[in-house]
Amino acid sequence: MKKNGFFTGLLYVMLVLLTVGLGLIVFFNYGANREQQQTIEAVKEAEAATPTPAPVATPEPTPEPERNAETITLAFAGDLVGQAGLTTDARHTDGDAVSYDFSDELDGVEASLEDADLAMCTLVSTVTSSGEYDAYLMPAEVGGALRDAGFDLVNAATDHILDRGLEGLTETVGHLKNSGLGVVGAYDSASRSFPVADVHGIKVGFLSYAYSTASGVGGSMPVSVADNSWCLDLLTSDYMTAMETVDYEKIDADIAAVKQAGADVVVCFVYWWDNTRYYTEPRTNQAEVADHLLESGVDILIGGGVKSPQPIETRTVERADGTAANCVVCYSLSNLMSCFTDDYTDLSAVAQIEISRDTDSGEIWVSGVKAVPLYMQADTEAEVGSRYRVLDAEAEIARFDAGESGAVSQETYDALKGAVTDLATLMGGEYFNAVGNKLDFPYAASK
Repeated sequence: MKKNGFFTGLLYVMLVLLTVGLGLIVFFNYGANREQQQTIEAVKEAEAATPTPAPVATPEPTPEPERNAETITLAFAGDLVGQAGLTTDARHTDGDAVSYDFSDELDGVEASLEDADLAMCTLVSTVTSSGEYDAYLMPAEVGGALRDAGFDLVNAATDHILDRGLEGLTETVGHLKNSGLGVVGAYDSASRSFPVADVHGIKVGFLSYAYSTASGVGGSMPVSVADNSWCLDLLTSDYMTAMETVDYEKIDADIAAVKQAGADVVVCFVYWWDNTRYYTEPRTNQAEVADHLLESGVDILIGGGVKSPQPIETRTVERADGTAANCVVCYSLSNLMSCFTDDYTDLSAVAQIEISRDTDSGEIWVSGVKAVPLYMQADTEAEVGSRYRVLDAEAEIARFDAGESGAVSQETYDALKGAVTDLATLMGGEYFNAVGNKLDFPYAASK
């Protein structure tokens, strides 16, 4: 009994101690909670005493106005390089009569031009009716073939236009004009002016510059135009020597003059330096010229003379007068027709550039760019008369896939597939699709 009493007493003691401990915990927690509650109430009283600021309205973004626009399309092809193989392939004889027909060679470019309101290419050659043809000297029939293929205008400012002197230049311009083509960059009269074409009410002005008159044909040296500076527009002021100093002062004056003549859109062709040849990326000198021309007022820059494709770029440029403009640079559309066999020299594209005009405000802007891939088929083993052909790459691929009679061979089909892939890689895949790259009205310049 004593033992049980002892444990019972111990249990009572422990219960008392536990009760006291719990009481202390409750007491201290109550004090802490009370203090916290008093702090919260003090903050609420302070907040209530502080006036609530008026809510700041979030500004609504200014909606871009809906535009009712009409659109024209300008089509630009690459360089028709007047090599002897092309002329030989176009030659036909009937007894003693000799004629030249380039229509088969150019047939593949027609579809990419048929929906254009104005179509252009560069002719790297002189043109004559003398009957004696060689490298960079083509028969007059080439002008008619270009016109029949759908071209309206030819850029003639290249390093070969003076291969046969001033007489050869003026004869070339005359033959092209007689074929119904407009000519840019080379002139047959000292009274020349910059061409401005009215295309459904949108006035498009044209400038063109060649880096030099040096062609290298027969070891020839640059030809001076000092006494006939009206005949050709040149990119450099030292075209007879280093050919490096870009004549920006003259070019800026020309841009101002063509705008003064009423141009809403300024197109400029540039036939680049020798040191750009076969490069698939623009060189530093190309980029510097492009930057300056766009900032000075050129809207569309078309490069030539490179002999391989280079990128297409679209930019929104802020100009010195504070206006913004969508601009397009085609550093090189490569060779529309040639006999070159180096890598990529058989690839080219037609750039279809849309210009839109707001029918309410009259504002005009570049609104889209699309590219059509072309492939220059050269089969030197074939019979003369069918060796060289420009092919519409996508159309010929579609014909082969559909199993159409007369479609290209498996070998050519494979080459066409590779051409489409390479062109998209080199020039910009966003342009090689059914829609191309659509551009909004340039409300602000891109940074």
